[in-house]
Amino acid sequence: MRLLREPLVHFFLAGGLLFGAHSWLRSGDEVAGGADRTVRITEREVSWIVETSTRQWQRAPTRRELQGLVAEYLREELLAREARELELDRDDVVVRRRLAQKMTFFLEDTARLAEPTDAELHALYAARWQRYASPARSSFEQIYFSADRRGERAAEDARRTLAALAERGPAIDPDTLGDPSLLPPALADADELAISGQFGRDFARAVGRLSVGTWQGPVGSELGQHLVLVTARAPARQRRFEEVRGALVEEWRRGREAAAKEAYFSGLLQKYDVEVAANVRPLLGPSVGAALTGAAR
Repeated sequence: MRLLREPLVHFFLAGGLLFGAHSWLRSGDEVAGGADRTVRITEREVSWIVETSTRQWQRAPTRRELQGLVAEYLREELLAREARELELDRDDVVVRRRLAQKMTFFLEDTARLAEPTDAELHALYAARWQRYASPARSSFEQIYFSADRRGERAAEDARRTLAALAERGPAIDPDTLGDPSLLPPALADADELAISGQFGRDFARAVGRLSVGTWQGPVGSELGQHLVLVTARAPARQRRFEEVRGALVEEWRRGREAAAKEAYFSGLLQKYDVEVAANVRPLLGPSVGAALTGAAR
């Protein structure tokens, strides 16, 4: 719906969520200076307890379990109110972080109410298509020369073997050359990430630059030296928009959430008078420092 994409609608939805949460959390909770001290447990609270327990345990609580849960809810509510009346929540880093986390959850949930248009997704796809491209893949064989076994001779032995392969070609069985190891003698249709997992990043990048059809090297890895025969290569391919639409939606939503958080934070800087010592201001970083300067009245 187009209405859900309007920023003003998001603002009112966010305000409604925050107001509703505040009202629910604080209902019947005013305990200071002769205010109402009534703790109410109604069907609404019981429904919330049942729903929470069902989500956690994947089944509804039994009647006996529900009695224990309701009694625990009452005990927790009374202790929480007493703690707030004694101001035990002041200067408590755990409470502060938990409240900030809940505000973050509210903002994220509100941002996810919106849905991107096809035009927005196509624009994101045009700007980020390389991120969603199918990576290049290589199939290759390798002959391994152990650095532990041969030391500094590993590279030279690899070069001599390469010359012999070039001279005698098919007359030499590659399986009889090099040193035994747990490394695979060949990989098929592997991208750079898969090759890195076996041989290391530098080796994987080097393989991607080798030509197809001839033994080449030596190519170094963390374990030694290698001669490599690339037998096939599939170049990187741009995936169609339809293939990556789901991933684009998720990226759009992450960007939307980040923008919503930043906008809300900027609004808080306008709402509150923030005083920061001159020698502390650089610790806030350039973006927050600039926002504070812009918010100064």
